[in-house]
Amino acid sequence: FETFRRITIDRADESPNSPDARFIASAFVAIGGYWLEGIPNSYVRANPQRAYEHFFYAASYFGDAEGQFRLGRMLLDGVGTPRDPRQAARWLQLSASKSHFKAQAVLGHMLFTGRDIPRQAPRGLMLLTLAKESASDDDGWIGEMYEDAMRSATDDERGLALRLVESWLRANRR
Repeated sequence: FETFRRITIDRADESPNSPDARFIASAFVAIGGYWLEGIPNSYVRANPQRAYEHFFYAASYFGDAEGQFRLGRMLLDGVGTPRDPRQAARWLQLSASKSHFKAQAVLGHMLFTGRDIPRQAPRGLMLLTLAKESASDDDGWIGEMYEDAMRSATDDERGLALRLVESWLRANRR
């Protein structure tokens, strides 16, 4: 905690284009995680508002995908900030566009179900498909959301989602 804290204090204004920017952004995300949960038997007590501030800085100043995801989750759940699903979807979209599979899964589920935002089933299914392909066995919740969506999707929604996946893969080849 203290190492990451020192980095966030000493290097907060470093250019987001610097070679060390991704490490500094990761320090902000790590500190945000500590503030979100607290550290047992230490002076670091859970403080969701401070967590939100750290995630916001990593997300907005450094454009960090994990920070954007964590910020989106906080906004979606109303933790440390008022609940704002539309803003959550915006941050999740930024993160998902950087291939952050958890952001793809959460946003995909929101879009597929129409939870809190207008329903866009094919796009949601596309994001869930991308997330499922990147997820590990430890991320079973993603597979469950994908399977639920596939079961309830129409043939047209599945077909359009497949075309969207193919298009996304062509555009994002590495």
